[in-house]
Amino acid sequence: MSQDSLANALTPQEIMRAETEEAQRRPQYLPTGTQTVGPFFHYGLVDRGDVALIRGEALPPGERIRVEGSVYDGAGQPVNDALIEIWQADGKGRFHTERAEEAFDGFGRFATDEQGGFAFDTLKPGRIDEPPSQAPHLNVHFFSRGMLHTLFTRIYFEDETNDDDALLQQVPEARRQTLVATRQGDGAYRFDIYLQGGNETVFFEHT
Repeated sequence: MSQDSLANALTPQEIMRAETEEAQRRPQYLPTGTQTVGPFFHYGLVDRGDVALIRGEALPPGERIRVEGSVYDGAGQPVNDALIEIWQADGKGRFHTERAEEAFDGFGRFATDEQGGFAFDTLKPGRIDEPPSQAPHLNVHFFSRGMLHTLFTRIYFEDETNDDDALLQQVPEARRQTLVATRQGDGAYRFDIYLQGGNETVFFEHT
C-alpha cells in the first residue's frame, strides 16, 4: 500500500495521534530562525560620522584609540548604506556583562557615510587570558543591502601579539592580514572591509 493510500485509510483521530507522537520524539526547543537583514529605519537607530563608544563623564582606564575605514563591495565600489555593530571588552579585557567600567559598555552601532566610510573612538580592548586565549580585538557584525544574513568578523591590531589567538590561528596565515588594523599614528588605526574580491575580509560563521 502506498503512503498516500495509508494516509487516506487513517481516521482524523489516528492522524492527530501519530503527529503528536512524532512531535514528542523531536527536541522541545529549536534554534530561533535567522531573520533577514533590514530594512533599517535610520531615525533613532544609528549614527553617521564619528561615533564614540566611550560614554559618560567618568573616563575608564585604557588607551584611547580611533578606528577609521571604508567598506567596499565586490566591484571595489564603496557601500554607503551599511550598518556596522561593534562589541568589545574594555581596556582590562572585561566585557560589560562582567565587570566593565560603567562609562564604557563596549557597544556601538553606526552607518557608513556616502563614501562608504566610518570612524569611531573607543578604548583599545585588553587581552583576554582566560582559555581560549584571545588577543585584543573588536567583534564586528555587518549588515547591508542584498544580504540575507549578517556577517561576523573581528578587528585585531598589528602592534599586538596575535599569534596565540585561538580564533585567528584557524585562519590561513595568508588571509590573516584582512583582520588586522594598521597603525596610522598616535592612537589611530585603519581597517577596511572588503565584501568580495582578492582582498575579501575573512568572515566567520556564528550562531
